[in-house]
Amino acid sequence: MTGDSVGSVPHTVGSPHHVVPQLDAEPLGIIDAMNDDAMVTVHQIQHDEQGARRAATIGSIDARLSVWGQAARDAASRRAEALVEGVLIYVEKVGRSAETLECGELDPASALLELEYASLVQLAGNLLPAAIGQSCRLLWVDTDRLRERLTEALAPHVEAARGEVRRRQALYRRRARLWQSDPARLDRLRDEVEAMRVPRCGASSAERVARGLFEKHRADPRLIETGADIASSRLKVRPGTIARWIAQLDERITA
Repeated sequence: MTGDSVGSVPHTVGSPHHVVPQLDAEPLGIIDAMNDDAMVTVHQIQHDEQGARRAATIGSIDARLSVWGQAARDAASRRAEALVEGVLIYVEKVGRSAETLECGELDPASALLELEYASLVQLAGNLLPAAIGQSCRLLWVDTDRLRERLTEALAPHVEAARGEVRRRQALYRRRARLWQSDPARLDRLRDEVEAMRVPRCGASSAERVARGLFEKHRADPRLIETGADIASSRLKVRPGTIARWIAQLDERITA
């Protein structure tokens, strides 16, 4: 990867002030995108105690945009995969009652690029009714067919998310060219690019999606069995049962 390095001001080798460059332990924010507890940015800036940053250049901004763009596109794809796996965890427990989850207004591509999981859970809830209806045999849900239906439904949204990443890259690159003769504005643009975060997707993403779906299920009185109406309870789940499933997922998430 080429472009201006960010870190200590270089000194002549052998001088008393010479500092061996410290490389980031992680490639520009990509590894952090796999960590659910980390704040993910495009670049981790290192400063020498007495040094100052180099002036921003079009090349350095372009390099950072390339790294962020690849990481963001990959994360959007992984979030879609995590959504599918989380839905399967949820549906294996609640069966066809997942078909009646309430939908909400949401842009699917934006949900795949969000930093947190609430929008991903809502996207899963929006896709479930149609996907369940195409994957059921009486009360039994064919999980293999459900996986196929969800993957098909998500494919255009993944492409839209990747296209949005490319649009943002093009926007910042255009600004960099326009401001190449204005160092102050170029420095501010670099700061903006370095603050851009990669969508969150870690090892426990599927469990977090499933947990969010169980929470939505528990909050819907139509899906909770209270014992008052036995005749309509065949697709309902007891609150204590959902609480137990959520506790099990919490153990997996924190493991």
